[in-house]
Amino acid sequence: APRLATLDDKTIGVIWNGRAYGDRILQEALGLLKQRYRIRDVLFREKPFLGNIAPEPILAELAAKADVVITGVGD
Repeated sequence: APRLATLDDKTIGVIWNGRAYGDRILQEALGLLKQRYRIRDVLFREKPFLGNIAPEPILAELAAKADVVITGVGD
């Protein structure tokens, strides 16, 4: 996908893999993005099991509703 010029008025999708503290790291990153851009919405989703890829329903939802998706791990 082409890189967006800005995150202003965009919806950010987030996939957390469930690892310890990963949610905190992603929330901190979102906080920094919100300071810099006028984020429209955030869709924060957690994978049910960290060893697998995100389930198709999560991927389909974020593909349909988010302008950009980030993912991360913890520990």
